Amino acid sequence: MFNKKNLILITILAILALGAYLYTGPYQTWQAKKQTADSANWLAVTDMNLIDKIEATDKDGKAYWLKKINNEWKIEPNNWPTEKIVIDALNEKLAKLTKDELEIVSFNKDNQEKFDLGKNGLRVKLFQGDKEAGNFIIGKIASDYASTYIGRENDERTYRAHDTFVRAFDVESWRDNTVLDLTAGDIETVVWQYPAQIIEITNKPDKRGETYWHASPTLLRLSKDKVEGFLNNIVKLEASAIPEQNVAGTGLDKPSLQLRLAGKGVEETLLVGNKDSKTSEYFVQKKSTGQIFLTMEEKRKELEKQIKDLQ
Repeated sequence: MFNKKNLILITILAILALGAYLYTGPYQTWQAKKQTADSANWLAVTDMNLIDKIEATDKDGKAYWLKKINNEWKIEPNNWPTEKIVIDALNEKLAKLTKDELEIVSFNKDNQEKFDLGKNGLRVKLFQGDKEAGNFIIGKIASDYASTYIGRENDERTYRAHDTFVRAFDVESWRDNTVLDLTAGDIETVVWQYPAQIIEITNKPDKRGETYWHASPTLLRLSKDKVEGFLNNIVKLEASAIPEQNVAGTGLDKPSLQLRLAGKGVEETLLVGNKDSKTSEYFVQKKSTGQIFLTMEEKRKELEKQIKDLQ
């Protein structure tokens, strides 16, 4: 016969065994299903091939927009060209994100600040036409440096995406800094127009049919190496920065130099303005597009030449 103590002990053991079974069996199965459902990638329904506008808002509330125009991404509001390498990486990473199996790392909304998903997060919206097709928040890079914490509005959970977005969503690097992208061999005429002087050189055939770089109209022969060196230095000109697109205060209305390049499929003029008092860079405007750039002083000096510099 079991005494009362033995019956109590058996009952306790049975309850513990049942609890262990429920925890390791049905409860764990339910929890796994719940976790899978909760972590389902809400961006999986987003087709990046159909996305034609992207909005990114930084921690200060400043918004940046990309818009696809004729299958090319431009930066609004002035349709500024984008940096191809960066935008290609952005598209690749977004496409990968829509297929990612996200992991939940926290169910606690209070933890989102430490993952930079609160006020410090970068808020991204994807659009197809005027309709929002997806959104998410980019937080900090995880400790493995290969994944990123992400979230979404009105969701207390924090997720881990298996990729990084630092370069792709460096919004300041979206704009293409290219001032000139020409081929030196296509240029046949260069004109420097200073406020009190105009200098022109050309390699078009002279009256005798001889082709060489010379001052026009004097036919003064110039150093081929020096002229080609000048051209090679400027045909792939890159800006050091891109300022506000406002001529006021730049000196571009009365440029210190107008540099014209002409030739086979080439017709471009650069205007050189004042020095920016804040950065000591110089304002340069591309006449064909109206774009305003900033360039360092050494680059500005490369644009300015006199005949003696080319002999």
